[in-house]
Amino acid sequence: MGQMSDVLSRAQMVRLDVYDASAHCDGARVADGAPPPALSKVSVAGQPIKLDVPAGHHVLLLSAFADANGATLVGSACIETDVRANQPACFNLTLADAPDAGAGDDLAGIDGGDDDMAAPRCTTAPDDCPTGTYCAADGNCAAGCKADPDCAATPATPLCHTADHRCVECLDSTQCPLGKECSASGTCVTGCVAAAPNCPTGDQCCSSECIDVSTDLSSCGSCGRACSSAHVNTPGCNNKLCAPTCASGWADCNHPVAPNSDDGCETNIYDPAHCGACGAAACNLAHATSDCPAGSCTVKACSAGYFDCDGKASTGCECPGVDSGAGGCCPGNKCQTAHTDGFGHSFYDCEPSYSETLARDAAKAAGYANPFGNTCGTGNSEKVICGQSMTAPMSCTCWTWSDSASMNNATGRARQNTANSTCYCPSSGDQPWN
Repeated sequence: MGQMSDVLSRAQMVRLDVYDASAHCDGARVADGAPPPALSKVSVAGQPIKLDVPAGHHVLLLSAFADANGATLVGSACIETDVRANQPACFNLTLADAPDAGAGDDLAGIDGGDDDMAAPRCTTAPDDCPTGTYCAADGNCAAGCKADPDCAATPATPLCHTADHRCVECLDSTQCPLGKECSASGTCVTGCVAAAPNCPTGDQCCSSECIDVSTDLSSCGSCGRACSSAHVNTPGCNNKLCAPTCASGWADCNHPVAPNSDDGCETNIYDPAHCGACGAAACNLAHATSDCPAGSCTVKACSAGYFDCDGKASTGCECPGVDSGAGGCCPGNKCQTAHTDGFGHSFYDCEPSYSETLARDAAKAAGYANPFGNTCGTGNSEKVICGQSMTAPMSCTCWTWSDSASMNNATGRARQNTANSTCYCPSSGDQPWN
C-alpha cells in the first residue's frame, strides 16, 4: 500500500479477494455472476497484505471496512490483471467510496441481486447465516449447508459435506449399507474398503468387492486365491477349500489351505506307487512287475522262472517252473510241481521225460531195486525197464516220469503202465502213455 487515501484513513480493516479469470470488474466492484473468490486475505488498515497468487489472469478486489469485523464497507477498488510466475507484482488501486446503501453492500456480486439490496454480512465463528446457507469467504451468506441439520429436509442426503457445503448421502463407508462404500461424490456405491471392511458376515473385501470366499472359485479361502484347473473336470470351492471333480486317473489328495496356492487334482492314482486312491499302498505283487492301468493292481510282467497261472493279481506270479510252450502252467491253469527222485534227477509236472535212465530211476524210486528186461519184449530195441509187480507177479510193470498227478504212484514220482503186454524203453519222441 502507498500513501493512505481518504477512504483508507476511515478504515480499520481491509480485505483483498482474488478471483479467477471467469470474474470481471464492474467499476470498483466485481461484476454480477462471479464465483466466490479463490483467495482472501484480511489485514489491519495501513499494514501490508502479502498473498501468493498463482500465475494467470485474475480479478483483484480490495475492500475497506470501517470496523474490525468487516461489517461496514467504506470503499473498494477492482482491477483485472495478469500475474506471472515468480515475479513480484505492484498494483495502484484507488479506493472508491461505497454506495449510500452502507454496510453489507454486495460488492462481489455473488448473489446476483440488486447492489442496493445486498445480502447481509456474516461471521464464521460461529457461522451465523440462516439454515440452508453458510458464510462464504467474501463475508456474505451463500446457498449451501454448514452442518447436518441444514440437510434434514432431504432424507436421501442427510449429511453435510462441510468442505464444499453440499448435502450428501455419506461422508465415509461406515455410513453406507453392507456391501457398499462411500464414493468421492458422497454417494453409496457397490463396493467395500479393505482397511475397514463393511461386507456381510463371512464375506471378504477383495478389490473393492464383497466376495464369499467360502464358495468363490477365484477367491477360495482368501482374496485372489483361485482354484487350479490342473487335471480338473469340474472346479468347486466348498467351505474355503477347493473341491474339484477330478479327471479320470487323478485325485485331489493334498487340499492346500489358504493362502497357500491350490494344486488341483495333483495325484496320479493310476500309478503303481499309490494305485486307486489317495493314501493307497503301492502295488507289491509276488515275483512280478506291477502296473495300475485303471486304478487296480495288475501283473505287468513275471520275474524269470515264475508264471501267473491263476490269473489273479493278488497272488502275483505264484507258480515257479519252466516254459514248455504252455505258458509255464499245467492244463487248467495249475502250477507245475517240482519233484526229485533221489537219484540226482528232477522233473516238473507237465514236463514228462522219456529216457531209459529216468525210467530206471523211476522204477527204483517206486521200490523196484532190481528192474530187469527181456521179459515182455524181444530184441535190444525193445529192451524194457520192468519190475515184478507185487500185486500181479506175472504182469510187466513199466515206468517213466508222469505228466498227470492222478496217475502217479504213492511216491508221486513215477508212473507205471500195466495195461500193455509189452513194455519198452521210452524215448524222447514218444508220447506219454495213456
